[in-house]
Amino acid sequence: MYKVTFMDGAMPRAHQLKEGETVIGRAPTCDLVITAPLMSRHHAVVRVDGKRVFLRDAGSTYGTTFKGSKLSAELEIKPGDSFTLGPVTLTLDREVHESEVLSEKHQIFDESATIVKRMENLSLPPSSATVEASAASAASVAPAVTSIAPAAAATPPKGIAQTTQAPAPSTAAPPVTIAPAPTTSPAARLVMTPSAERRSGLDRRKGDVGRPAGERRSGRDRRGGRLLRLLSEISKTLVAMQPLEKVLTRVIELVFESVPAERAFLLLRDSIDQPLSARVMRNRDGSVPAKVSISRTIVNAVMRDRVAMLAKDALYDTRLHASDSIQSMNVRSFMCAPLWNQNDVIGVLYCDNPRSKKFITDDLEVFAALCNYAAVAIEQARLSLRLLDESKRRERLTRYHSPGVINRIMQEADADGAFMAQERDVSVMFCDIVGFTTMSQHAPPQEIADMLNDFFGRMGEVIFEHDGTLDKFIGDAILAVFGAPFEQPDHATKAVAAALAMQRELIKANAEHPERPLRMRIAINSGRALTGDIGSPKRREFTVLGDVVNTASRLESTVAKPDQIVISKNTLEKIGNAFQVQPLGGVKLRGRDTELEVFEVVG
Repeated sequence: MYKVTFMDGAMPRAHQLKEGETVIGRAPTCDLVITAPLMSRHHAVVRVDGKRVFLRDAGSTYGTTFKGSKLSAELEIKPGDSFTLGPVTLTLDREVHESEVLSEKHQIFDESATIVKRMENLSLPPSSATVEASAASAASVAPAVTSIAPAAAATPPKGIAQTTQAPAPSTAAPPVTIAPAPTTSPAARLVMTPSAERRSGLDRRKGDVGRPAGERRSGRDRRGGRLLRLLSEISKTLVAMQPLEKVLTRVIELVFESVPAERAFLLLRDSIDQPLSARVMRNRDGSVPAKVSISRTIVNAVMRDRVAMLAKDALYDTRLHASDSIQSMNVRSFMCAPLWNQNDVIGVLYCDNPRSKKFITDDLEVFAALCNYAAVAIEQARLSLRLLDESKRRERLTRYHSPGVINRIMQEADADGAFMAQERDVSVMFCDIVGFTTMSQHAPPQEIADMLNDFFGRMGEVIFEHDGTLDKFIGDAILAVFGAPFEQPDHATKAVAAALAMQRELIKANAEHPERPLRMRIAINSGRALTGDIGSPKRREFTVLGDVVNTASRLESTVAKPDQIVISKNTLEKIGNAFQVQPLGGVKLRGRDTELEVFEVVG
């Protein structure tokens, strides 16, 4: 699945690309709408054709720039490539399903370098405010290591098959096993062999840490200081409350800054019952790896057992004989650890290197710490995104629904079904201002706008107080519906009660603005109607359709008099004796074959 990422002002955004063409521009009809300066209505087109992606300009004024040149024809772009539309730079990325990343064609080497670190007891910070304290604590315990005696038997991690290897030379280091932690220290669960892992030559890390000349730090101090610096850096990500896409990218950057990895992969799942997908895949130089293959066995074991692992594996060729296959292996040193938020494993972080640049114990300590704090940052970004989406959704709902209806929509898991177009028994209300056309001819536009805003605001609040839904404003008229999006057995009673309350509210408004007294008329009709989100794929709005709506509209425009509330016989039958009414006789409405009996509500 391909996507483009870009900065919309100060906010990172990501847009999934569909198979076929995606039109980018500032027009509302575009698939990806970007309202930025110098952006044309239809600026560029990205075309996805299977596993290939193409880019072309759509006749924009300022052109589409790719690698410093303006496009004159359609060309193919690869994941990691960037292109510019006006002031906005977009980057093509690929979110790869686990079936394309995870493979069974891997052989795990159970050698002395294999290290497994249990993570069950690693405490995560409840908030970003505790990160610095946690960092200091982690630094003090990070170097703790449990060694296994040479006579210990080799036991692979749970879920990882024991591979058959040729006998090792007599000088080989003893194998690995997992032993229970002798202390409560999280890092004390690290299991390794007593083989030396000190680096030498150019591969040793150097740095000026401000110590007095001649004073040497112990290995424990060096590892603790390195972990402390890492956690301090991660705390910035936690405190910043950045969008999810930016957090994921930053986590990969931290991998390259913290350990000598050549490649890094972040696999994530949206929920515990969803498959993994590779959200970020990067080489150290920032490019996207062309071919990716990660051991499914390792990933499954790491997620299931919640352990961080350092080992070596190789992707082998099943078409060859065993000896030839082993010789053709591309052996790599890898680290893999779960992204664990204390409740569920939400993904894994994986990095690897060629065999000549194998990882060491210190690298796993740093990598495991990074994974724990990265999981917190990812969950925090996800929560922030959910809150933002809920806020936008609630803001949209406030245009149409009462606070009580909104709370029910937000709380019910299947509430979205209420917005599907479906038939419901409803009461429809039309209300408009008497003499609005004449009024508009003799008043400045701003005065008319202020008057309408005040009128609509007051009447809308009354409708909401009676659990009505504000369908739309039509000029100076209001269309409201009672009985949707959720069923209301007493929708007709609520509609009539709202109409009476609206009359009282208008009297109050006229007392506050005696210079422009208003009069209105209201009509209500009840029956079956189609309600729900209706419109085009790019723009849908909640509305109500059907003969019951047309009848209510004609009652309001041709029957109701100023200051009058008119209801149909259908509505009267539903309200019973709840209100005082007077018969107005039968009326013939345009579009109807028979007369309709109507009534006036007087109290």
